[in-house]
Amino acid sequence: MMSKKRRQRWKKQIENFMFDHYRLKAVLDYLLGFLVATVSAVIFAFGFSCFVTPSVPGDFVLATGGIAGFTQIIALTLELITGKVFIDNTIQSIAYTALNVPLLVFSFMKIGKRFSFFTMVNVILTSIFISFFSQSGIAKEVADFNFSTNLSTASLSTPIVRVLFAGITTGLASALAYTAGISCGGIDIITYYVGAKKSTQVGRYGVIINVSLVITYSLLKLADGQTSIIYSLFSIIFSVIYIMEAGLIIDAINLRNKKIEIQIITEKEHMAEVMIAYFPHSATISEGKGAYSKAKKYIMWMVVSSSEVKHVVSVAKKVDEHVFIAVTPLKQVYGNFFIKPVR
Repeated sequence: MMSKKRRQRWKKQIENFMFDHYRLKAVLDYLLGFLVATVSAVIFAFGFSCFVTPSVPGDFVLATGGIAGFTQIIALTLELITGKVFIDNTIQSIAYTALNVPLLVFSFMKIGKRFSFFTMVNVILTSIFISFFSQSGIAKEVADFNFSTNLSTASLSTPIVRVLFAGITTGLASALAYTAGISCGGIDIITYYVGAKKSTQVGRYGVIINVSLVITYSLLKLADGQTSIIYSLFSIIFSVIYIMEAGLIIDAINLRNKKIEIQIITEKEHMAEVMIAYFPHSATISEGKGAYSKAKKYIMWMVVSSSEVKHVVSVAKKVDEHVFIAVTPLKQVYGNFFIKPVR
């Protein structure tokens, strides 16, 4: 097994190589972006086709949020007008792509070109995979799957199981995209923009918007005259659970806007200079004295992104192997805090 020092040495050599070959680095960056966009699209489309929407008429419908939620509302409205039931998700697939166009323009103007390009790739691939999973019969096979040969046991088509897997798949897809500096499109673009501007986690904004869409969808279901109030109530409850589950998964995986306070206690006076040289954040220093040793101490407070914590600890220990470090999660930070901009 490769030792930690050897891994660090290999990592440093790779970083130096990429620094000298910036064109290769750019190509690999775009290949990675395309790979992440593809994987994210497959996961989201699978979750949406197999768990969010029913594969057979009459099955329990989970109301979702975002642009996918808008497409559900559009499809339901067309069903109310025409009297036809759309099961193959063709309407959702077309509407999903069309509704994302103005949001992609907004993304290109306000967020970043790379972010917008791979978000567009993600949206197109998601639309294709939604149609594929529905029309190929995979969604129907998933719905018919049973955990055992006993038909009385729960299958993947039961509401509570669908809620669980729908939240996991769609939340994981969005979180995976966020970690690569892209998104799944739709409302994710808005929540990403607001989260970046307010320097806070994006999951909460998605939950607020999506719950509003769930309520709208449930009211439309009542309007068809074939849905009872109890059915609509359970639809809202299950859908809200699904949306909150997805939001929690996004905030747990996407660490970009999570802030951490680092308190460093050391005898090395130059610790602050080293930290400022390594990280794009300033710090506050005060002097103290050890209660037992009576030795002079330097106490430094520094706020960093959650993804930077391990690097901070590593650098601090190189400066002072006896350093004392306390790590405290922060809910919010007000003032100037640098976050690497999205490209």
